[in-house]
Amino acid sequence: MIVSNLKQSMAAVSLPWGLIALSQRQLDFANPALQSYLRQHLLPPKLPLGAAGTQEPLMLAFQQCLDSRQESTARLPGCPGLWHFSPLIEQSAVVAVQCYVLLDPPQARELQPTDLARTDRFEAFLDHLPYQVWIATPHGELTWLNRALTLFAYNHTQHLDLSDGIWIDLVHPDDLATVNAGLSRALITEQPTGYRLRLKHHQGRYHWFFATLAPVKNAQGKTLYWVGSNINIDTVKQSEDQFREEILRLRDALQQNREELDQTHDHLARLQKLDMVSKLSAGVAHDMNNLLFITGLHAGLLEKKLQDPAHREHVEVIHDTIRKAGRLASQLTGFSSRKSMELSLADPAKLIRDMELLLNKAVGNEVELQICLAASLWPVNVDRMYFENSLINLCINARDAISGKGCVTLTAENVVLQRSEPNEALETRGGDYVLISVADDGAGMDESGLARIFEMFFTTKPEGKGAGLGLPMVKNFMNHSGGLLEVESTPGKGSCFKLYFPRADVQAHSEPAEQVLAKGTQETILLIEDELEMRNAMAQVLYELGYQVATAYRPEVALRYINSGLKVDLIIATTRMPGQLSAMDMHRQIMAEGQNIPLLLTTGQSSDQLAELADGPYTLLHKPVSMPDLAQAVRDLLQPAHTQQA
Repeated sequence: MIVSNLKQSMAAVSLPWGLIALSQRQLDFANPALQSYLRQHLLPPKLPLGAAGTQEPLMLAFQQCLDSRQESTARLPGCPGLWHFSPLIEQSAVVAVQCYVLLDPPQARELQPTDLARTDRFEAFLDHLPYQVWIATPHGELTWLNRALTLFAYNHTQHLDLSDGIWIDLVHPDDLATVNAGLSRALITEQPTGYRLRLKHHQGRYHWFFATLAPVKNAQGKTLYWVGSNINIDTVKQSEDQFREEILRLRDALQQNREELDQTHDHLARLQKLDMVSKLSAGVAHDMNNLLFITGLHAGLLEKKLQDPAHREHVEVIHDTIRKAGRLASQLTGFSSRKSMELSLADPAKLIRDMELLLNKAVGNEVELQICLAASLWPVNVDRMYFENSLINLCINARDAISGKGCVTLTAENVVLQRSEPNEALETRGGDYVLISVADDGAGMDESGLARIFEMFFTTKPEGKGAGLGLPMVKNFMNHSGGLLEVESTPGKGSCFKLYFPRADVQAHSEPAEQVLAKGTQETILLIEDELEMRNAMAQVLYELGYQVATAYRPEVALRYINSGLKVDLIIATTRMPGQLSAMDMHRQIMAEGQNIPLLLTTGQSSDQLAELADGPYTLLHKPVSMPDLAQAVRDLLQPAHTQQA
């Protein structure tokens, strides 16, 4: 751009001394005076800097100008004239080098500011430059502004008397300190400098400029005058501001991502803890079911031996206690989230009464739990375990809402919803429902809290006090039960969670028949159980039921019995046993050999832990199981075999 302007400048063409512009260490422009000089001394029109020989001093002076950012001089051996190199600096970098040649060394003298700044032709040349230029004395006093700067500031081309410092009014007040610091630094060090500032347009608006200030020195290093230039950087500044805003936006987004990542790590840690508790709960439930199974079998054997009805009542208490303990084990499995949902007909009043002790434990001793059950509640179809867990979760949340002191109310009643009721929460679904409500008079929630309470991991409790999983589980349970869930909450007055369960069609469910102990007819049962107490108890029960029993402590041993010729009508095995061969693998080998022997599996694990058995040719019996239930399961598997033989 500079070279192009020089080529079009009449002032540059008419200068009596040589004037050149350098680019890439090569002469890009020479005015007529210098071209004549080059021809006279047999130098190439495109003079390369860097060639060895006579031109080497020019290259050294040019490089010195670039490195030192100061004017340098050089002479060509055998050629008259003194070459002056002067740097043009922008943003602390040398962007171009100006060079002029004094063509008459014998008459050369020390240049004075008036030789250039006060020369009409030189001023005309500077006035034609596209950027703002100004000249100052060696002491920093501004003496001249070019046409571009005068038009910008005052909207005319007349040169001004700058002795009274009117230029100060052009500088933005906030930038005066920066300008004074830059000028002072340059005057003290006599080195080029640059800085940013805002200058006022004649219409009153401020524009951003990058100003450079460089000394022009003679051969002895004395500063003759200062030359400054201003380049408009409004576009650059606008881009920088946009970049800065984008960086701030990205920084905020990064901070938000970090916070979300921290929350994700917290959620992951909670899930890992829950998984650990889940596995521990499942293991405890499994072992507890095994112990209850053994106890129940022995209680059944004892009941057969007792003739006194008073004594048999004690055995019935044992059976009832085993059933309650079995429900506790089921609740452990439910807390571990390892049980699939299985709906069955249930009496909600009986479910709530059975878990009243557990609910009181959940809310604590300092909270009064009021349970109000209406008479003749309709039956419902629910998964008992998830029903209990949902009520426990709601009671715990109510306890936390009242800070562990106060009253929590649980009510159950029959209600009839009309389809025409404009209630978005209940989706205007009409019909007969059993309404179970859990209410507290605690802090309540605002609309923003209500909108998020069913989000996974969202909790209004203090840090570390809630996992944010209870209410999503309750909502999921209600959806699978075909029910409705409504929440009412007012800040400062408390909350009420309403669970609407559809009334079950009792006609679709037949009353369970009275259990009759199914007897065997001396069929042979192969019992595989690694726990000695369990194996002995089951073997004794099967003997009492009229079966022949062979026992093995591992599937490998049982397989050897069968391969040795043992005739077996039924195999009973537990799902978890040590060894490399499982009961299922053993059964597949037997079936592959053409022996169609039914397999009854017993387990203390939950259904979803045994999902791989769902489609297998097995019958699954969950512990603890009573003696009549075991007898019926065995009879059901053996009956088809006898029918086929008949």
